[in-house]
Amino acid sequence: MNTNVGVKVNRNVKDSLFRRIFGTDKENALSLYNALNRSNYTQLEDLQYTTLEDVVYMKMKNDLSFLICFTELNLYEQQSTYNPNMPLRGLFYFADLYRQLLPENESIYGRKLVRIPTPKYIVLYNGNERDMPGDMIKLKLSDAFEKPEMSHEFEWTATMMNVNIGHNKWLLEKCKSLKEYSIFTGRIREHSRFMPMAEAIEMAMRECIRDGVLKDLLEKNQKEVKNMCLTEFDEEKYRQICRAEAREEGLEEGLKEGRKEGLEEGLKEGRKEGLEEGLKEGIHAFVALCIEVGQTKEEVLQRLQDKFSMTIQQASVYVDQYCK
Repeated sequence: MNTNVGVKVNRNVKDSLFRRIFGTDKENALSLYNALNRSNYTQLEDLQYTTLEDVVYMKMKNDLSFLICFTELNLYEQQSTYNPNMPLRGLFYFADLYRQLLPENESIYGRKLVRIPTPKYIVLYNGNERDMPGDMIKLKLSDAFEKPEMSHEFEWTATMMNVNIGHNKWLLEKCKSLKEYSIFTGRIREHSRFMPMAEAIEMAMRECIRDGVLKDLLEKNQKEVKNMCLTEFDEEKYRQICRAEAREEGLEEGLKEGRKEGLEEGLKEGRKEGLEEGLKEGIHAFVALCIEVGQTKEEVLQRLQDKFSMTIQQASVYVDQYCK
């Protein structure tokens, strides 16, 4: 069954590393399925890819979908940022998949019940652990309803599983490729705290090749993998910065109000200690926010100088205090 008939491929859109590992290698995909479902399928012909090539989010192709024995329709997505809208995205995606899977001569308007593969939607999360400290979350479409619906007659869920190292150990131990993927992306994220992203990716690649983690893939496809990772982590940082800027606007408004109130209070009391203390707290919060979204020390120093009219020596004092 050709599920991509009439679907155009957008070749300007980048593949993700997750798709490269699991969306082109049936052994890896079947291993991931078996791990998630605690099953023991061995026949690769039981698995048929159904990923739609034109479904795109944030300039990245959607990750992976496939049929097992034509009875289960599995959609697995990798996410590096927490997104409560995954059930809605999954609903749209599955609707497109079912349209492609149904034979042209099958009518949904007749008296015959049209049988469809059972859907299963898994989101594999490997982003900041502060956004998802636990192992698993059940995201529900009903949480987005404008009017609470108490009968639960309509529901769609996305099961989000944390695949950072240290979480869901049983899953990572059962799927070697997923574990190695998590090790590699985890090392990139760790190194990027102290160096530019391109250098962090290169260092993580060298370490993983040395340690036998995704060794064949990395040795044979270093340039391709680097470009994939640069695209993925740039999109992740873009989303983080968008959220941080929104929080920063709120912080600035709070600082303005705090300065005003602190100044009034200081004039009344004949002192400025309250204003100075409030400003210090605001600056510390600003530094923490910049570091949280992955900005380098040099970037934070520059932003402090621009925003608070500091000298580089004054800015360094705040950054060094926070980074201790």
